[in-house]
Amino acid sequence: MRPPPTRARFSRAAGWTAIALGAVHTVVAPYENREQWKRAIDDGWWRSFSLTRAKTVPELRRSEAFWVSAGSFGVPMLALGSYIVWSSRNGQRVPRWLGWTLVAWGVPTATALPGSPAWVIPAIGGLVVLGDPAHAAAASRTGDAPETPR
Repeated sequence: MRPPPTRARFSRAAGWTAIALGAVHTVVAPYENREQWKRAIDDGWWRSFSLTRAKTVPELRRSEAFWVSAGSFGVPMLALGSYIVWSSRNGQRVPRWLGWTLVAWGVPTATALPGSPAWVIPAIGGLVVLGDPAHAAAASRTGDAPETPR
């Protein structure tokens, strides 16, 4: 079942927004932390990052460089966004439960760190929910949106 054009636009917007967010974390963040990455490579790549608590400022900076880029949600967000764009372009339904999951993850994240761009995560989720044609079908049958997410 091909989603109506308006609904598909919501899904595509969600996908492209997720791709942009993922790209920032996988491309821009390593560039901004290139000195830390250069040091990690120069020191030998294997085990150049640690899960132990940083005891010095250089250790903290290296750890931060990892977690804001390679260890972040950037690559999964790129993959998710690419899947959403592909699905909506091919007339495939992007289920609203996926959107509700992003909302459930993004709201606490954004409220815990309101100065960050984490507010984009629940926005992506909301667009996925709005883009789900099953949501539109249920709303038109009942005259209202469904009460519980599927």
